[in-house]
Amino acid sequence: VVICCTLGASQCSAFAETRLKPLQTVAVTDSGNAGKASLYAQGQNYKTDVKLTVEFKNHKPYDIRLQDGYSPAIYTFDFGAQDKFLFYSSQTGGSGGYGNYRIYRLQTETYKLLYDDKTDSKNAVFKTEFIPNGFMKIYNEASHSGLDVYVNYMDKSFYDEIFAPDGSVKNQTPYVNDISFVSPSLNSSNGIWRLLTYRSVTAVAEVNRLGYIVQTLDYENGTFTPTFTEFCIDF
Repeated sequence: VVICCTLGASQCSAFAETRLKPLQTVAVTDSGNAGKASLYAQGQNYKTDVKLTVEFKNHKPYDIRLQDGYSPAIYTFDFGAQDKFLFYSSQTGGSGGYGNYRIYRLQTETYKLLYDDKTDSKNAVFKTEFIPNGFMKIYNEASHSGLDVYVNYMDKSFYDEIFAPDGSVKNQTPYVNDISFVSPSLNSSNGIWRLLTYRSVTAVAEVNRLGYIVQTLDYENGTFTPTFTEFCIDF
């Protein structure tokens, strides 16, 4: 808070001006030109009016509106491009442990959104179905590949709602949720960061979580592209 005083002929009037302090500030570059990105938000726990202010030397600052949520944070990672990219995350606080995840390429006067978990979720190309004798099939349309998973590890009460005593499948279908978690992961062989995304697979009820479809995304030709997909029972 800054107290300002205006001097008059016989009196001084004071007023308070509030200057918002950034939650975080990180160094950024654009082809060798140094700058900084500062994260601002309102609120105590759940943060609103979240924005990023980007400022490069000798250039006018600009803002990027970000998604509201708990624990907003910014980081920079070397994804193999000339300059590091900015990674933003915040938590929605809802059931299922969902978050907001974005990656930006920051330039002196503008920016480019390179990854958004909501867009990635909409473009999901996974089909799932139960097949007789306790199996679930996961099919990836993008890579034209599939995987059969023996799901007898689930709670028996849910298992019995899916499979009949003779092994046949009842009227139940597994469901692939939107991406709930995104994490940068270091490739130790070359020192370059990549992304890991997690989509949960459930059946009968959300609490019956069968596992996660995990994708590894590498930055190639200006975009983040899946290069490896696996299914994990837990993480």
